[in-house]
Amino acid sequence: MSRVPVYHVRFTCAPDYMARRLPFRPAHLAQLVKLRDDGHVIAGGPEPDGGAAHIFYRVPDLAALNALLADNVFYDAKLFVAHDVRAFADVVLPLALLPADAGLKATLVEGRLGDWARASEGLVTLQRQDRVGFGGRFADGTALAVVRNPEASEAIDWLTRAGVLTGAPTARAWSQTL
Repeated sequence: MSRVPVYHVRFTCAPDYMARRLPFRPAHLAQLVKLRDDGHVIAGGPEPDGGAAHIFYRVPDLAALNALLADNVFYDAKLFVAHDVRAFADVVLPLALLPADAGLKATLVEGRLGDWARASEGLVTLQRQDRVGFGGRFADGTALAVVRNPEASEAIDWLTRAGVLTGAPTARAWSQTL
């Protein structure tokens, strides 16, 4: 479990994100790799359709997060036009970080959480099976997990069978860049 807060930031991308991002991508990726090497980013990447991107930050507080967001290369280029921040109440961190520009086809799965003790055990078990990268719970009783499988129905099945999520979870495709 993490003692330093972990934040999930979902960025809304500009309508022309896919057409304009390539010239800015090397600087953006270098910025995120440095932040990851410094321990401030866990993972990041876009949704394949270019409508949104997700970065998971590990920083001491919202002030530190806001400073990083203000310095984001894609924000400066107006490729990110808005963002939503959620702080994990508890998180199971990755066992290992992916190499830069990994392009792992993954699924972000979110849903209602039952018992956190059971859910965290399920996440750890799925990590050991190389099925989940990381995940955690939010204060509102929902959870999010990065599942190393591009098939949404199978990703949801793994999490519900492991006791991580209950009800009707939602899933969206994600390309985990790092």
